[in-house]
Amino acid sequence: MHFTNIIGLPIPTSSNTLTGEISMKNLLLVLTAVLVSTQAQADGFLCSTDDGLNIKVYNHTSGDKGTRSVAKMIVSDDNVGFGNKTIATFSDAQSLVASHKQTYIAKVDLRFGTVGGKGELIGGTKLGELSHIILSVDFMYSEPTANGEHVNGVVTLQKRNGEEIIEFANCTRYLKN
Repeated sequence: MHFTNIIGLPIPTSSNTLTGEISMKNLLLVLTAVLVSTQAQADGFLCSTDDGLNIKVYNHTSGDKGTRSVAKMIVSDDNVGFGNKTIATFSDAQSLVASHKQTYIAKVDLRFGTVGGKGELIGGTKLGELSHIILSVDFMYSEPTANGEHVNGVVTLQKRNGEEIIEFANCTRYLKN
């Protein structure tokens, strides 16, 4: 007598040990394939303004942290010399970046070494004068956008004194297997 499990593989019994060994191998292969296929893709956006400001946001890929929540935001400037383009890196591990739907918010906290120096220029102002860097992208997960597709974005640089600098951004959807 042979029994099968819910995915149709034979269940080993004491009378068919060879079939049991094969079924365990098959089961492991199927489980591995299922786990790999359900793993989230790395995704995010690569955005740039006309002034040469670049913002890259990458979302989490592990389900326990939420695959649609931001993991990292990197701000750089094309106008700065080679090797010095990165102004700041914000990580959710340091509670410096968060996201809500299509909006990514970085908290400028100069106590962290990845944020950069207060004298770094960004959007015509010094980094030390900013409280937040906000990127809003015209995107919804309910209406998927393909890898490499362009979407509009808005970068808001919020100063500590309440003033805002707003720049439009051209963003490209980033998806990686």
